Amino acid sequence: LPRQELDALRTTMSERAYDQEILAQFLEDSGGVFRRVMRATTATPQDRALSNHEYIIGVDWGKSNDFTVLTTYDATLGEAVNVDRFNQIDYMVQMGRLMGLCERFNPFKVIVESNSIGEPLIEHLVRVGLPVHPFQTTNATKTQAIDGLALGFEQEAIKIINDPVLVAELLAYEMERLPSGLMRYGAPDGMHDDCVMSLALAHYGATAGASWYLA
Repeated sequence: LPRQELDALRTTMSERAYDQEILAQFLEDSGGVFRRVMRATTATPQDRALSNHEYIIGVDWGKSNDFTVLTTYDATLGEAVNVDRFNQIDYMVQMGRLMGLCERFNPFKVIVESNSIGEPLIEHLVRVGLPVHPFQTTNATKTQAIDGLALGFEQEAIKIINDPVLVAELLAYEMERLPSGLMRYGAPDGMHDDCVMSLALAHYGATAGASWYLA
């Protein structure tokens, strides 16, 4: 490929993806995904919308012992400014918390995981008028969202609040090569990745028009 095309690809792919797919480097089958996380922990927390700012909320529903996480992303600043994490709460109460968050931030998109229990919850949220955009999590769509988030950190195009749970999940998040050759992303055994996925969904909603996104 011409050097100009290689340079253009470098700006649209995470460092790990570029090394593997373009430079044909044989990388370890597992390892950390996100770089420069601590440098990004400079966002100022927000409790409600700032004037003339646009917001997106990413929703990762909890299952069994997992947590439900609502991440509010200030698309105007490129910053994750509010994280609400909870579990063992009735789904009607969870939806009430999401609707309360929407009242405070008036998001133009709410990106909601639609797998499993998500579908009936999405139907209810649409009926009450929230700007819901379902996200069907598959290996391919999860890879797109995670790669986009990793690129955002590498290019220092995203900031996050210094939330200890969110930071710990980002630093521990890893990838593993499956026998099929595909990559699987997730938390190490005994840890959660709900904050990571909620942030990835919010960031995905803000950057879905970028070149890394495949419709």
